[in-house]
Amino acid sequence: MASLRILIFHGYLLRGTGSNVYNALLATALARQGHDVHLLCQERRPEDVDAVGAAGDWDDGGVLRVRPIRDGRRVTTYRPDVGGVLPVYVADRYEGVQARTFAELDDAAIADYVARNVAAVAEVAERVAPDIALANHLVMGPLILARGLPEGVPYAVKIHGSALEYAVKPQPERFLPAAREG
Repeated sequence: MASLRILIFHGYLLRGTGSNVYNALLATALARQGHDVHLLCQERRPEDVDAVGAAGDWDDGGVLRVRPIRDGRRVTTYRPDVGGVLPVYVADRYEGVQARTFAELDDAAIADYVARNVAAVAEVAERVAPDIALANHLVMGPLILARGLPEGVPYAVKIHGSALEYAVKPQPERFLPAAREG
């Protein structure tokens, strides 16, 4: 199998709950198969994930800076600046940001979150030219990739239950359009 450059948009941590652990393990497995994985997430301690060889963020004045962590690893994490507020499906704590449920946030806050992540995906995609991509959750990951990836980059969507149960089903008028676009 040829080596691929794979971009994954997860948007959350890489430990603790189901989709977080899933994405950390998926990135690790893909890297072990020889692929280069570029994982957008909110992990504050990427050096704690053994498969991570480099980590990027936009903390220095909005400029992406990628720093090496360890040699011989094929996963690079990128932590987009989400403006201090992280939309979540179920109330939880996240280091360095205020986690608020999608239902609690107004449309402007969600639009800002989407725009910031679209810009991050576009910048990472320009740097690494992904062959394929994966979005997690029904909202907002697929929408972010649909808007942020260059035309022609195929992507798949892994739907985890929380986005469906806690965002789309209770408020379809707000979140179903985003799910459909993605």
